[in-house]
Amino acid sequence: MIVLGNFLLAVSVSYFVLPYNVLSGGCAGIALITRELFGWNTTITIDVLVILFFILGYLFLGREFTLKTALSSAVYPVFITLLSWFDIRIEADQLLMSIFGAVVAGAGVGIVIRENASTGGTDVPPMIVHKYTGMPIPVLMAITDGILVIAGLLAYNIQDVMIGLIYIYISNAIINEVIMPRSSSVALFIISDRKDEIMSYIHDSLERGTTIVPARGGYTDNAKEVIMTVLSKNQYNLLAQQIERIDPKAFIIVSDAKDVKGEGFSYDYRV
Repeated sequence: MIVLGNFLLAVSVSYFVLPYNVLSGGCAGIALITRELFGWNTTITIDVLVILFFILGYLFLGREFTLKTALSSAVYPVFITLLSWFDIRIEADQLLMSIFGAVVAGAGVGIVIRENASTGGTDVPPMIVHKYTGMPIPVLMAITDGILVIAGLLAYNIQDVMIGLIYIYISNAIINEVIMPRSSSVALFIISDRKDEIMSYIHDSLERGTTIVPARGGYTDNAKEVIMTVLSKNQYNLLAQQIERIDPKAFIIVSDAKDVKGEGFSYDYRV
């Protein structure tokens, strides 16, 4: 997965970012700025930056992270160099290429971060800050890339910077989705006078657990017992139909469960 993520990032940089001067932040963005200011070769600049950030990650992020990032630091420069040999030019508008490049890059970086690794680029400083502050990595990456894109004003015009900011917004949105995808589970709170029948259906037919939460009606001041349960989304419709049959007056609150861990979700119980 780390190799795949780095390949996707390299494809984005080689065919969407560098040929169209998209200020993407990251090592590629730095390479574009230094190319305009000093005439430095973009491929060599990216390779050197990856090595420098790898050393920084080694110093601050620990052995496991370093070992996984070592793979990125090895394969990403190789992919960049190999892809530079294949001159594939897509005739399209700069803004359109930045959008597609952001989607591909975001997917690649997100895959790598999910493996608790780094692409070896400018996502290392945000991960260091995350380690010590707990701030969300996508937010820190957006801030870092935003600063780098704005620095592009040293060599590019305001339109290029605006397109770069669009690139960052989209790529970080994709990273966030890959790191924490939209949930396939839902959490339900059910208030019903026929809770035992509803719980029996959840336990026996859906094979899910329930929790009883004591509550009191704010208007009536009557004691209530609320059923809390977590289901996969395809089970929700079955339960909703069954509740309609058991108690049409039942009160149900449904929300996405972003991340569910435990028996039946992140692992299966075995006796």
